[in-house]
Amino acid sequence: MRADRWSGLVCLLIGVALYVAIIPWQVETVGYGWLRPRTLPRALAVIIALCGLWLLLVPAEDIRPSSVPWLRVSLFAGLLGAGLWLISLFGFLWVAPGLALAIMTLSGERRPLWLVLGAAGMPLAIWWTVTVLLERPLPGPG
Repeated sequence: MRADRWSGLVCLLIGVALYVAIIPWQVETVGYGWLRPRTLPRALAVIIALCGLWLLLVPAEDIRPSSVPWLRVSLFAGLLGAGLWLISLFGFLWVAPGLALAIMTLSGERRPLWLVLGAAGMPLAIWWTVTVLLERPLPGPG
């Protein structure tokens, strides 16, 4: 079996596991708000499973991954770990734009419009989804 089929199978299994077991077990049930806390994670789990199924059934043509750049992977992991630590110290709204900009720059994005949209737009979209739609607080200092 080709590597992309294996990746598709893993994504399919992860999506099903998230939908069936992990999300119901880990996401609390609340009686307020028009969008329940399980709705968005379950929708994303379905998307993950469907994309995995698609990759399993219709693999890409002869695309071989290059060797894994371990230094870059370690840098991403370290950046994300530092970002989570900084969010716990200073709060999501203060850290997320800089973290998004750093991840996008490290990924090789150089177009100014996309950098602005990613660094400002995505944290705002996350804030709006969590605080307005789900009526939940984002991590803050403390």
